[in-house]
Amino acid sequence: MEELPVSRGDARVDLAVINGRIEGVELKSSLDTLDRLPRQASVYSKAMDRMTLVAAPSHIAEAIDIVPDWWSVFEAAIGPRGGVRVRRIRQGKLNPNPSARGYIGLLERDELVSLLSGHGLDRGWRSAPWNALADRVEKCVSVTAVAEGVRRMLKIRILIEARISGTAFGASATGGGLSSGLLPALTGGTPDASGAG
Repeated sequence: MEELPVSRGDARVDLAVINGRIEGVELKSSLDTLDRLPRQASVYSKAMDRMTLVAAPSHIAEAIDIVPDWWSVFEAAIGPRGGVRVRRIRQGKLNPNPSARGYIGLLERDELVSLLSGHGLDRGWRSAPWNALADRVEKCVSVTAVAEGVRRMLKIRILIEARISGTAFGASATGGGLSSGLLPALTGGTPDASGAG
């Protein structure tokens, strides 16, 4: 998944792989600066199970001091024949301190409703604003269950976006939230009767 919004869109991780874990990849070419990296490192470290930084040789020394020790770091350089040569600088580990709120910040409002619905916690909350839903998830669902639910919701989002991008709506229709009726149908929840989702 490219350009995954993190922390409700405060930042976008360049590439995210969602499988048994949520793994992020941040790319820094020689044309980039590292001005945003401290903030990105802070935001991504709350929401990603693993993180990898792939940077140009000119950024490695400074970048390795900015990102947490658990991040993997790779150097990407142009080789003698014009190809890209990638070299591992540091092997990463699992995030030692993932945050329920960090995971929650990856979801849209309708996805939070579906997550609550999956735990039988949506009654009376289906029309609540994002912050109220996020507070309820954080208070009532374990971090492990939140992480599992977020992975499931992101996989569903990817499937829907792939399906939409192949229709007359085209690629411009992807990237937003999901309709209130479509998501519950895919996750086994019940659609909101009001249509507010």
